[in-house]
Formats: sequence, C-alpha cells, structure tokens
Amino acid sequence: MSLATATKWTCETCGVSASRSDAEATPLPNSWETGANGTFCLGCRRHRAAEAAADGAPDGSDRNDRAKLRRAAVVDFEVRRAPERTNGSIAKSSRSSITAVVAARRRLEDARA
Repeated sequence: MSLATATKWTCETCGVSASRSDAEATPLPNSWETGANGTFCLGCRRHRAAEAAADGAPDGSDRNDRAKLRRAAVVDFEVRRAPERTNGSIAKSSRSSITAVVAARRRLEDARA
C-alpha cells in the first residue's frame, strides 16, 4: 500500500473515518486533506480556517467581530477549495449568502492582483 491510499482514513480532529465497505485501499477522499499536521475531513478543515481567522483578530475584537471573521473565512476557504463551483453551491455549503460569496471572490481576486 502506498502513502496515497489507505484502507481507512481518520480525521485527526473529530475522529470520523472514511473507508470502503470491502476494506480495499482507497485514495484520500477529495474533500479531505493530509499533510504534516495530520489528516482532516472537510468539516474540520472549515473549522480550522474559521478558528485561524478568529485567532488573527485584532486586539479588542468582540464576539460579534470574531464571528464575522469566522463566517468570512469559511466562505473564503470554500471559494479557494473549489473555485469552479457556483456561487449558490458555495453559499449553501458555507451556510452563507450568494452576496457573501461574490464579495469573497472579489476580495480574493484583489488579493492576487
């Protein structure tokens, strides 16, 4: 078995696992990520993006400010993860609005320029 396949993938954070019912080795699920820090499912990847944004909040940020940063970070994460997806699809998966997705796309494009 190579490093690219496993009979079972387990998220480092939440412990959810992904495997085939026939116990054959399978590649990492498309929405998962593995690296030096471990293997993470999509839900935990979103949570990690949100927490990183909140941790980077300016001093004096209140609870509402941190919540806004978390929400924006999840939308940004989804846009970066799958930019080919429609705004509606990203809005639904990030529990946000299409307007927020459009704004995130603009913000990310501006950052690249």
